[in-house]
Amino acid sequence: MALACPLFAKPLGGSFVPVGEMLPYCRLLTTTSLCFALGAFAGWWCGPSATAPGVANATAGPAPILPGTTSPAAKPPPFTSAAASMEWVRARMQKGDTTAAERFFHHDAGLTDEQRIGLARELMQNARRMDPHVLARIILGLPRGQAADTLLWRLVSDWSTNDAEAALLFIETLPPDRLNTVGVLTNSAFGLSRLPAERVLALAARLDDHGRSYLAEGLVGFADQAGSWRNTAAILAKLNGPSPPDAISAEWMLGMRLAEIAPQSLESQLTTETDPAKRDKLLQGYAHETGRNDPPRGLEMDARIQDPKVREKHIKYHTEHWLESDRTAALAWLRSPAAAQLMDREQRAKLLRTYHLEAVR
Repeated sequence: MALACPLFAKPLGGSFVPVGEMLPYCRLLTTTSLCFALGAFAGWWCGPSATAPGVANATAGPAPILPGTTSPAAKPPPFTSAAASMEWVRARMQKGDTTAAERFFHHDAGLTDEQRIGLARELMQNARRMDPHVLARIILGLPRGQAADTLLWRLVSDWSTNDAEAALLFIETLPPDRLNTVGVLTNSAFGLSRLPAERVLALAARLDDHGRSYLAEGLVGFADQAGSWRNTAAILAKLNGPSPPDAISAEWMLGMRLAEIAPQSLESQLTTETDPAKRDKLLQGYAHETGRNDPPRGLEMDARIQDPKVREKHIKYHTEHWLESDRTAALAWLRSPAAAQLMDREQRAKLLRTYHLEAVR
């Protein structure tokens, strides 16, 4: 599973797009980058974060008593490397010592923060052999920052894929500043989309507006099969709420995804949608994806977008994309009456001059 949010095509030619002019898929990547930067700063400023309710802190408490014994569990050897420590953990686990890894993270183990993070990464590489609850306690005991957040995102991704209900129970214990994040909610969405709608909606009730928006993004992004799509549609139908300006609209994502897997269903939804704003977002996502594969059809759909600024950006994007994929056809279109109806003469002339041509009208 990917560690971050679903990735989309970059702007044409890889050129930089100012934040204020970004299409939604670009804003998602920017939001993720900001999460990394702000998380790293918060970790430096605040130090280790509070542990989620119901998850014991891996850095506290004496060594546990092994089941069936009356003596404390073996202390870990002095740290030399993450790989060597992992070998000791594997050997202890084979003897039934399921909490061996945690003892490296107790204060008296003497590891630096860098060593603890390195060992936590090694443990995540062996996540299939580990109890996810143990990994959760370890990761939540690390200092907040990019490294710890990335490990948490990977944990919820793997956990929700293998046992969505157990992962959801853990996610619900996270404090708000970790729960309402794009990394947690989009990476867990693959598993959550397979759970009953009412169970996911119970989680949504705990989220703020940003959290619900991120959850919707993730659910739509992973709705790539008919079965999961039907369940996702049932969730989204009741997942109402405003979409913050710095988050992708669920309707935009929905339009883009349905353009791939169920275009006829999307056409029906566009016809029956009564909210003009939602309908326009659906159309924007639909047009964006369609225009990447079929530029003439995408440009026809761009013309139906109601928001004039978005309509202009879509037309420009699809025209430039077409020039890269089929220059001859795109140049012919730019000099046609159809192009004159969608773009003003100055816009067309600017593109045509690049190829030493002039606009006809």
